[in-house]
Amino acid sequence: MTPGIGTPIQAIADGVVTTETEQGGAYGVYVVIRHEIDGQVVESAYAHMREGSLALTPGQTVRVGQMVGRVGDSGRSFGAHLHFEIRTGGEAVDPLAWLPARVRP
Repeated sequence: MTPGIGTPIQAIADGVVTTETEQGGAYGVYVVIRHEIDGQVVESAYAHMREGSLALTPGQTVRVGQMVGRVGDSGRSFGAHLHFEIRTGGEAVDPLAWLPARVRP
């Protein structure tokens, strides 16, 4: 996703931060949020965020739409973009197919 450098990134649903780091290696600045959606445990991951923009800490409760950080190009990246993942059962799934049926604005 390439919404432009510095664009705010928002949480897709209520949840709890499980992982955050400014030193994420290839992923650069990233955060993982654990959610329960339709009775299923789901993780959303946001990577390559702008350095210094991480707005969350582990254990913090997050609300849908809350700012997670800002789009950047940290880590192993070739230009500003958001690397976004949805994981169910520890496996990444296609967020474009998964989100519309489960997450409402």
